Amino acid sequence: MTERKGLDLDKLTIIDASQVPAKARRQTRYRDLLKKLKKGKAIVITDNEANIDTIRAGIRRQQEHGDFKRISLAQRTNEQGVRVLYVINPSEEQTEEKTS
Repeated sequence: MTERKGLDLDKLTIIDASQVPAKARRQTRYRDLLKKLKKGKAIVITDNEANIDTIRAGIRRQQEHGDFKRISLAQRTNEQGVRVLYVINPSEEQTEEKTS
């Protein structure tokens, strides 16, 4: 195995931020996304639309900051083999517990 060289701080390439390709600079506004989600509704996002791992991580970061604690996430794979992320805002209604 070859050993990695350390980062040479004297040979870094520095460019103007405006030169970074737009796709690399795009940021999803998770706070705005979650604000749109009304109680009792869920957002469905497929891996074909966006990277659901990135979206899940962004939502979790919002929750770590104390926001949107009631939002839950569920991931499934559909019949075509595409991963689907459900972003769920549960309703205020309490479901009845089944008693045996």
